Amino acid sequence: MPRAVAIPAAERRAHAVRVLLDLARTTAPDAISTAAIAECMGISHGALFRHFPNREALWAEAVTWATGELERRFDSCLEPATAATTPDHGTAALAPSGPLDQVAALMVTHAALLQQHPGLVRMLFAELQRPATSPARETGKAFMQRFRQRLATLMAAAQRQGCLDPDHDPHELAALLVATQQGLMLQALVHEGFADLSERSRRSVALF
Repeated sequence: MPRAVAIPAAERRAHAVRVLLDLARTTAPDAISTAAIAECMGISHGALFRHFPNREALWAEAVTWATGELERRFDSCLEPATAATTPDHGTAALAPSGPLDQVAALMVTHAALLQQHPGLVRMLFAELQRPATSPARETGKAFMQRFRQRLATLMAAAQRQGCLDPDHDPHELAALLVATQQGLMLQALVHEGFADLSERSRRSVALF
């Protein structure tokens, strides 16, 4: 009988993260067991633990993937456009030029990933409600600090260009904008409204 083809560890770990995020779309994160994840992956419980020593490690891997993907998308959306064309033969969209346009691009990009993976929002809020810290929570907090700093830098640039009132602290402005985004995330959870999260984020930035 031929041996089964071995799947690289990195691919198996990525599959576990996808399954976790998919289950979290409709299931409270605390109710998702590693046994259920292994079953959805079509592997034994023991095989899953060869890649993740415990449940906490898998949750941390999911948040690490999400924050890394967001950073990659942030960099991509601010890169100058090239001569490449889109699949429908249209011209690639121009990168946002002014600092406020860049702020809007970052916020909408952030919302777009959460719209694509609503299970991630459930996981993040669940981690933040725990009395004790966790690797997933610390990874998420570190990302949000970098995100706020990135926004504050753009806010300060907008102030120097005369686009924003210079009397406001750019770090406070960035924190307020992030708080608004988090409010939209909570509304999406309560009302199951992830389908247009990126559009609502765009409108909230315009109002801001």
